Amino acid sequence: MLKRHAQRILPFIESKLTNAMAEGINRVIEIIKNRASGYANLCAFTDIIFLTVGDIDLLAQISPEFRTL
Repeated sequence: MLKRHAQRILPFIESKLTNAMAEGINRVIEIIKNRASGYANLCAFTDIIFLTVGDIDLLAQISPEFRTL
């Protein structure tokens, strides 16, 4: 039985991504999509998903001479 399902078991062991976690991420993406009044393209939609879900330090991305904070 393990040999039959090895293609599904091994990725779980490597990634630790459960169905519940995937559904949670999908829910957040759905909320973002519903709150938006529309995106110009797929890149803009992808960017807002990563800004909402991702662990991004925006201040570190801005050059010090352009920071106001």
